[in-house]
Amino acid sequence: MSKYNFIMPWPPSVNGYWRSFKGKQIISKRGRDYRNKSILHLKGLGLYGEMIEAKVSVSLTLNPPTLRKYDVDNFNKALFDSLTAALFWVDDEQIHSLKINKGEKVAGGNVEIEVRVI
Repeated sequence: MSKYNFIMPWPPSVNGYWRSFKGKQIISKRGRDYRNKSILHLKGLGLYGEMIEAKVSVSLTLNPPTLRKYDVDNFNKALFDSLTAALFWVDDEQIHSLKINKGEKVAGGNVEIEVRVI
């Protein structure tokens, strides 16, 4: 397949994704929980283990759970790391183009994703 459209759960912001522990940066419990939830979600969509190896173009629409202000660049890390952990692609370094849009508030929040192999 050369184009994928799917919806992912709302990720934690980069501010809640990392924690310092004994002088080291580690993924927080919230980040690990999101990764595990995302893996199960992608298994349900039949996208777990897709293992895209080519360059990709990614378009995101962030549909937040609240009307609170947010920076669009704070949600990519947890989302992209979860796609890597679910073996959707080899690594997010494959992203050669990225577009991020603010969407509408939805219950629970989500991210609409379009991935195109280029």
